[in-house]
Amino acid sequence: MTWVREWLRQDPTVHVYWLLPHRGTADYEREDVLADRDRVTLLEADHFMEGTDSEYVFTESGYTENQLRVIRERIYEELGYVDIVVDQLRQGREDLLKWLLLQSGHQADEPKPFDLIVNVHDLMLPFKYATDGYRDDYHRKLEVAHAVLADGCWFKAGLDATELPMFGREFLLETVIEDALDDAVMTESPIDFSRFEERYATEPRYLHIAGSGWQKKHPELLFDIAADLHREYGIETVFTSMDDIPESYTRYPWVEAYPRASWEEYERMLRKGDIAICATEYDTLARTWFEQAASGQVLVVRDEPWVEDCVPEDSPLVVPVEELGSRARWVVEHWDDAVAANRRLIDHVREVRSPERAGRKTLDDMTRRVDEKIDRYAEAYRKDGSRRSAVGRAIDRTDPDSIALDELNEAGATVTKDGTPLLSHEWCSITDLVFALRVRGYHDTGNAGAPVFRRASDPDSMEQI
Repeated sequence: MTWVREWLRQDPTVHVYWLLPHRGTADYEREDVLADRDRVTLLEADHFMEGTDSEYVFTESGYTENQLRVIRERIYEELGYVDIVVDQLRQGREDLLKWLLLQSGHQADEPKPFDLIVNVHDLMLPFKYATDGYRDDYHRKLEVAHAVLADGCWFKAGLDATELPMFGREFLLETVIEDALDDAVMTESPIDFSRFEERYATEPRYLHIAGSGWQKKHPELLFDIAADLHREYGIETVFTSMDDIPESYTRYPWVEAYPRASWEEYERMLRKGDIAICATEYDTLARTWFEQAASGQVLVVRDEPWVEDCVPEDSPLVVPVEELGSRARWVVEHWDDAVAANRRLIDHVREVRSPERAGRKTLDDMTRRVDEKIDRYAEAYRKDGSRRSAVGRAIDRTDPDSIALDELNEAGATVTKDGTPLLSHEWCSITDLVFALRVRGYHDTGNAGAPVFRRASDPDSMEQI
């Protein structure tokens, strides 16, 4: 979401096709995913195993027939195309690639018209998901192989980028891994901190335990610390969780609990809480704890490799797991010092997880890839332009400053031997139209519907994502 908002803001020619579950199923509105704007096209389709009692096992799998069909109907049948595909599912990518190559009319002896980027969201390294009986090393190795063999990798967390070669070199050539990582982008999981107000109480009264109750986050340790803070200082606890909260945590009068909390309940507790504690063993640059800290909750963090990407060095709020309880007591007893430390932590996080920074890094990577495609297609046209000569003649017979792809296709009827549109011939594809225009200095304006190209005053512009 943050990427898309930044891409639209930073480049006025970007158009995003966004494949998501149906709004009624996933409970969102168009404006929630920016699809109320002309430059975002929402593609809605059921995901794999949706609605079954085993759906949770396959949330990372794709792609269904419905998903592939809606891609064809909403993009290619409307004479659209893609330059960059960002995929964060773990499985099914080979089917998506095959389908997009088919729809784009790719010729086997020509450059691929788009790049497929793997968004590495939470890599299945050996120490992750260790208790899931439906995963094993086959799935872990396959995910690593798919990531490094793709056209590009974006890593949400430095931990995954660091640990991938450690695990991957057990079964992949080191040169393959190095080539992929040399070209990788660290996206650093941006957070829009403008949504949160950093206000601190004059003294702490509430510990806020938020997020899921996964075992890696050690909820039992958090509750032990909560009980200790209540015994020693009268600190009360508020729980907000995306899951059910065990009754063993909620039966106490000093606990206020919101199981399966709504966003409104979570926001209210962001304003109410004063202290937050992160006890997780690992994460991929989590959001919830830093949203708490940005809301004026002093955050005590377990010192693990993953946090090095998002906390300042020598912060007194970062301690080994066995010291979390004592550091929480320090926070209560030294509140002003703890608030100052939290302000420094949030200033650092705002910088390294800036939406603008992440948007620029990913946009620059995509722009570079598009520019390289144009160069490769220009070389292919120089070597063998005969097949596309009719496309060039059709361009010459249209408006020299602005050409829509559907108009260009129809203009082909004036230059083809049988008097039919360009795309009615097997030798012509949507890719031919797009890159013939680009090679001649046109760029896509990012409009809805059939793309419109204009002559570029600055040829170094972004295209369709």
